[in-house]
Amino acid sequence: MVMTALASLSHAQDNSEPVDFSADEIEANQETGIFIAKGNVIFEQGAMSLKADRVEYNRDTGKAEATGNVIFTDHQGNIHFTDNMIMGNSFAEAFAEPVISKMVDKSWMASDSTEYYKDDYTLYDNATYTPCDCDYLNGETPIWRFETSKSWHDPKSKTVYHNNVQMKILDVPFLYFPYLSHPDWTVRRRSGLLYPSISYSSDHGLKYVQSYYHVINDTSDVEVTPYIFKNSGLLSGVRYRQLWDQSGLDMKVTGGQVESFGNDDQSVVAIDTNFYIILGSGWNTNARIYRTSQDTFMRRYGIDNSTQHKSAFSAEQLGANTYNLIEAYDIQGLEADETAETEPTVLPSIFHERYLPGFKDNMTARLRLSASQTDNDEDYDINRWTGEFYTYEDISLQTGIISLETRTALQYHMIEHSPTANSYEGELGQANISAGVGWSQPYSAVIGNNVALVQPKVKIITVHSTDRTDNIPNRDSSDFHLDEANLFLIHRYQGNDFIKTGTHMAAGVSTDLADTPIGELSGFIGASYRLHGDINSGLNATNDNERLSDILASIQAKPYDQLRLSFAGRFNHEDSELNESRASVDWSREGTTLSTSYSQRSESFFSAASVEEEELIFNLKHLIDDGISLRVNQTFDLANGKSERDKSTIGLDITRGLQNCLTVSVQYTRDETSDRDIKPVDEIMLLLNFKYLGAFQNNVGGS
Repeated sequence: MVMTALASLSHAQDNSEPVDFSADEIEANQETGIFIAKGNVIFEQGAMSLKADRVEYNRDTGKAEATGNVIFTDHQGNIHFTDNMIMGNSFAEAFAEPVISKMVDKSWMASDSTEYYKDDYTLYDNATYTPCDCDYLNGETPIWRFETSKSWHDPKSKTVYHNNVQMKILDVPFLYFPYLSHPDWTVRRRSGLLYPSISYSSDHGLKYVQSYYHVINDTSDVEVTPYIFKNSGLLSGVRYRQLWDQSGLDMKVTGGQVESFGNDDQSVVAIDTNFYIILGSGWNTNARIYRTSQDTFMRRYGIDNSTQHKSAFSAEQLGANTYNLIEAYDIQGLEADETAETEPTVLPSIFHERYLPGFKDNMTARLRLSASQTDNDEDYDINRWTGEFYTYEDISLQTGIISLETRTALQYHMIEHSPTANSYEGELGQANISAGVGWSQPYSAVIGNNVALVQPKVKIITVHSTDRTDNIPNRDSSDFHLDEANLFLIHRYQGNDFIKTGTHMAAGVSTDLADTPIGELSGFIGASYRLHGDINSGLNATNDNERLSDILASIQAKPYDQLRLSFAGRFNHEDSELNESRASVDWSREGTTLSTSYSQRSESFFSAASVEEEELIFNLKHLIDDGISLRVNQTFDLANGKSERDKSTIGLDITRGLQNCLTVSVQYTRDETSDRDIKPVDEIMLLLNFKYLGAFQNNVGGS
């Protein structure tokens, strides 16, 4: 009798998947075709299952009624709890009242009655929906929920629809929608309204932002965002994205009428468009148009904080032994002190690099060719053509490693415009040849109870060049920083505009120690000494007798895994004063990270470079408790004896007890930035981020 009943139930499913069925007791009436299973009834087939205290099945009608602690898991994995459920059409249809459903993403749906149609829809009458991960089945109140007159899930469109929606936070009514829809738990991208952002500041008054996101197809979408400012006007943004097999487009346009420093009702527009495509044999090509019609509106209204816009085209190819780059760009400066003379345009810049077989088996040879035209580079217009041939060879000896380097370069410059009448304009050529001979040898030494790896390094470099440093503006090299990374370079200043005849010797020692009383330890000390040649005019040299450079020193310590310390500095060799330094402390443990960085420059390496820079940055992230974290950022401007806070931010993020459906962030920011109509601002922000629904935001700011 039991086998007959099981066969009937299996046949009712009309499914090739095997059926598992069990119960404490089974009654079967072959004449009426009614089968009754009692006690711990379990029916399973694939992902679907039915559990109940009692199941009555009618073979002739194909209907079954489950009663008592009914748990029905549908083919998608959603679990439905009820005390009474009627199933029909070979278990592909079900009706229950009342019912509580737990979805596969841990969201909940409760209703007075539910109708389930396997391949069509599930309908919920007088429903409550919440995405909160709570114990809803046992009466736990969700942080927020929708109460609706009717909700239904369409598995074909993968959408959940709601009618007459009242949103409640805890038990307090918050918002009302006549209807609302959102993607179900299987969807990654879906068209629809994103949740609005509401803020307030003394500058703009009430601000309302509401985005609509539309999926065009699998490879393209569009987002439309109006920005409404009570006191300052209206902006709207459109973003369009499209992907093809080997190319892509991302276009953003923002415009409207807003208050600016030039007009109370000014029409403004900005465009930021990126397009990339892979062409031919590995050419990665990218084009960007990034422009605005008015300097400050993107920053002032919180859309884009960039202080310059760079429109550019580049084509890049990387081969086995070659590298090619074609680039053109134009800079639009957005700060008050920017002028047309300080907004460079490069049109074009062409660079080719090729590695060649050396004259010996262990020799590396490299050829570089470049051409560029630069306009408005601090009021200079310059055309430049450059060729360089470089070789490198290591020779291993018992007494150490000998390195041999050579560099031969030719440059041709055409200066078409310069900022002053005394500056050179015209054509000129330059040729230079450099050679370097270096020696290094790693040693192991016992220092106390520790073994140290010590590596001294010495290199003699000689340069013979046509002197053009008084005619060519030293724009390439002016931001040069002397440090251990470039101390031994054969072409130290890394530009093509500051090359003079001379010979110098660079020397330094690096050390690595492990298992010291303060953990892992490494350091470096070095300097260079001028053997031949005049003082290079334009450097920050005190007098012609100075031959020794600043002393370079660095140290890194790791007392334990959670703490790292570093320092690098450039000391005046006469009085040991720091001309430039960088220091940082990074500490972390479970739940907490702390970092502090300090940088200063009291004397630049080049006279033309800016000096008196000093900045201290402090960052803290701390997990106060499970689900509660603190963020702090503070930047200090210490230059010229000041002690000013550039920007201060402190934030608190709360997720604990919020059932994984709501994130609360409170943040205070003070920004001292000012430029034209941008004023220093104090801002308090409250951000409520609802799962699936974006964010509700409230800002309170003042100037």
